[in-house]
Amino acid sequence: MPARFLCSLTLVRVAALGFAFVLLSVPLWGQHPVTPTAESPFNPVNTPVFDLDIFVRDHHGNPLDATAAVHLSSARVNYNAVLPTQGTSAAHFFNLAFGEYEVEVTCPGFRRVTERYASESSRGSLPLYIYLIPESGSAEPAAPSGGLVLTQQLRAEMQLGIGALNRDRYESARKTFAKVLRKAPGNSDVVYFLGVTELGLQHPDVARENFQRALSLDPNNELALVSLGQMQLQGGAPADAVISLEKAVSLGRAGWRADFELASAYFQLHRLSEAESAASRAALLAKEKGATSLFLLGEIQYAEGKRADAKHTWESLLRLFPKDSAVFVTRKMVARVESEGLEPGPSPSDASLPAPPAPDTKPVTFVEIPWAPRDTDDAVYDVAPGVECQAAPILDGALHRMNTELVDFEKFTATEHIEHQDIDRYGWPGPVKTHDFSYVVFVRPLGKNSFYLDEFRDGAGTLTGFSDAIISTGLNSLGVNVLQPFYRDRFNYSCEGLTNVRGQAAWQIHFDEKRDAKAGGIRTWRTGYTTYEIAIKGRIWISSASYAVLRIETDLRDPVARLGLTKDHLLVDYGPVNFSARNVQLWLPWSADMYMELRGKRYHHRHFLSDYLLFDVDTTHKISNPKEPPPPPVESAP
Repeated sequence: MPARFLCSLTLVRVAALGFAFVLLSVPLWGQHPVTPTAESPFNPVNTPVFDLDIFVRDHHGNPLDATAAVHLSSARVNYNAVLPTQGTSAAHFFNLAFGEYEVEVTCPGFRRVTERYASESSRGSLPLYIYLIPESGSAEPAAPSGGLVLTQQLRAEMQLGIGALNRDRYESARKTFAKVLRKAPGNSDVVYFLGVTELGLQHPDVARENFQRALSLDPNNELALVSLGQMQLQGGAPADAVISLEKAVSLGRAGWRADFELASAYFQLHRLSEAESAASRAALLAKEKGATSLFLLGEIQYAEGKRADAKHTWESLLRLFPKDSAVFVTRKMVARVESEGLEPGPSPSDASLPAPPAPDTKPVTFVEIPWAPRDTDDAVYDVAPGVECQAAPILDGALHRMNTELVDFEKFTATEHIEHQDIDRYGWPGPVKTHDFSYVVFVRPLGKNSFYLDEFRDGAGTLTGFSDAIISTGLNSLGVNVLQPFYRDRFNYSCEGLTNVRGQAAWQIHFDEKRDAKAGGIRTWRTGYTTYEIAIKGRIWISSASYAVLRIETDLRDPVARLGLTKDHLLVDYGPVNFSARNVQLWLPWSADMYMELRGKRYHHRHFLSDYLLFDVDTTHKISNPKEPPPPPVESAP
């Protein structure tokens, strides 16, 4: 009989998590700006006030060259003012009454952005950052990858084609991929590998057509995006390459080569600050293959006039990669900087810089199809330069939102749709198995200032077609517990900076469970009669304006050898959900993904929620606190 796994940290229960994050986004209603009045009942003379600094950045977090207009208004506190901001400067608003405000930012060349900001006297105020999206850019999150799933027989034939490709037998590989394509014309990966084969046969025009066709089938095919971007860059079209490579990088699974090529494209376009960020990411992601990225980073810094930084970067290359082919030219550049002096100087012309060494990779070598996001400690994110942050006040702001909303509701129900796929060793997903559940979550108090979510799923015991599936549960509890004071001492938290999540400025906070934490964690697995506590790490992204949780992503802190658990990656995106019957907008999960590798087998789950219902707390009914903490969710394995 097929093995059956029950995973207690699942997206299946995403609903509750979302519910818990309902609180993260207090309903804010649009107001028409009015002229401030000293005698306004909303803003009496003795009301406590605060100052607010609003910074405006581009979608990479870099300061703006143009001037932006920042309009801050609130009908509730009778306030209306407009101030300019440019570069690293802020729009300073003084003596504001605590309450809810609307922030509208306009700037030539960028889309207008509107955010809601609510200041609470209990936590004071933090600087507010607004990210602008170029008029030519997309504000929508990437759509899920599509494409036809290959049968087991076709996957075996694809493996034969890849074997021929890696042995430089391009004609044989092309015949194999063409045969598979006739049976699976809608699969973008087959078209991509056919393009790689044509590239090996020195047919660049045909290869480009295949990469473009692969992207027409699946716009999120990372490998096709990178390959097309490389060809556009080599063909003298860096602006086109930027479009392809930026999307590949944003998807998060394309690898260091995408960042390297993107940095090169930015460099050619003289977008030096963006080039420096991309080259830094490439060097960090490439690790032992990072020499070429470091050399390019040094060139970019030198072109910016940052001679001391360039010298330090190139010296790092010499120290870390003493046998790399880039060493000779790197030594020449270090000597050049030393002869010129380390003081900042004018940017040299492109002609005065040597071309960076080509990456030591074979263009047509097969790269495993990305089947899961990178581990959170291996991922590198764009953070705004020069922005400092502290984790504690940001977490307190998110918790305040959460607690404010949960006070009003007793339970939350939804319909949950789950899609399950097995992933083979080459990264190809198998057939999709689906199941729908009725889901309910009860909100229970925990200790003096925390709560937990009591979750139930109807029909979990009769999973037709799910006998090989990992049915994960408790994802909602995971996200909630990470913020709760009851569990706060279990984790180390650090704010890594300000970044961009779906076009919104968000504080990026890293967390990991302490190695000396006492028993009683928030994740466990069970096999037979043995229970394992699973330590986790990850990141949580919290809106700079509303303190709503936009995203949470977790991984295993360490593989669990005795259990055979080597990957357990969770990713949940949150957004506003409108309840028209109640005239309320709450922050709930939009989508949730789980990637797992257990005893050598890989799985992917995707969860969707619909048909939300909220239930008020009956003021005559009081729920008592539990005498002991609730047991953590349990994941079962054979």
